[in-house]
Amino acid sequence: MKNLWLRKEDKTGERRVPITPAEVIRLVQAGVRVTVERCSDRCYTDADYAAAGAVLTDAVWQQAPLDTIVIALKELADSDEPVAHTQIHFSHTFKNQEGAMDTLARYARGGGAILDLEFLFDTQGRRVAAFGYWAGYVGAALGLLGVAHYSRKSIDFPALQPFSDQDTLLNAVDTALRDSGWADGSLSVLIMGALGRCGSGARDLIASLKSEVRVTPWDLPEFTAADKPIRESLAHELFVNCVYLREPIAPMIDADLLSDNGRLKIISDVSCDPTSADNPIRVYDAITHLHAPFVRARGEGQAVYVQAIDHLPTLLPRESSQEYAAALFPYLFDFMTSDVPSPTWVEARQRFEQALVSYGLR
Repeated sequence: MKNLWLRKEDKTGERRVPITPAEVIRLVQAGVRVTVERCSDRCYTDADYAAAGAVLTDAVWQQAPLDTIVIALKELADSDEPVAHTQIHFSHTFKNQEGAMDTLARYARGGGAILDLEFLFDTQGRRVAAFGYWAGYVGAALGLLGVAHYSRKSIDFPALQPFSDQDTLLNAVDTALRDSGWADGSLSVLIMGALGRCGSGARDLIASLKSEVRVTPWDLPEFTAADKPIRESLAHELFVNCVYLREPIAPMIDADLLSDNGRLKIISDVSCDPTSADNPIRVYDAITHLHAPFVRARGEGQAVYVQAIDHLPTLLPRESSQEYAAALFPYLFDFMTSDVPSPTWVEARQRFEQALVSYGLR
């Protein structure tokens, strides 16, 4: 019998899950032992998982047998502790991010491995599952909430809590826009990467509002044709970056550009790569958080605030978890029930090994 262990998230405010009780039922039926660390912060309760056939535990994943596969969404907490288990999660270590070497060194010392959810691909080279749509959806909502807030106030944006459902989020955005005088169509949004999964989420959020909001949808042709940095961004109140960073690109926005700003109020950096040397939004240098969603951008013109939360879909945890888990499940089921790993998982392991070599850890 193979063992799958759902660990508690180390990241504060994370309520999403990579497997819901619906997936647990099918895994258990197939003979997989599913262990779930007790946790009161998930969008599904411990009782939901127990009813699905999981074994609840107060133990931590480090106590699991070494052949156990440990799954979660976000990265482990910073530590020097060696990691001996195979871990499935978003690790943020394979694109030269800050701290990647320290993280990978833990696995090199412990003998464990990362099978990164960001780098699971099908045979056509497409990601098997992603939160991009919901990241764009929530990122657009948060950007509009930021415009409404900073149009009236200079105090910090309040801490965020997850919304119970989409309608609650939409009502919150409509109320904020109406109360701040932005519901009449005067607010303009530039969505960069508008045709991708993330951009589709951003466009759908705006289209679902009762408020009138003007959208300028840009994708690769417009980006390629524009001078960099992109001066057109200053002709809108909100700039939403939905471009997935695969390779170095010219900066979209930098401090020199913002020195001329007289209109832009919010940058919602959904893609969120501030620790990458190739970060195209070069006016901030660290992610933001649910308790402090916005930071002021560098630049001497009219003040611009950036949101760069790297787990935006947790603000709609049920909807985003259900869609993501359903997409991931066929591949996870195969991994947990087959004796021979599929190309998806072979490639994921190879990427981890290549990362170790690139940092001189192999």
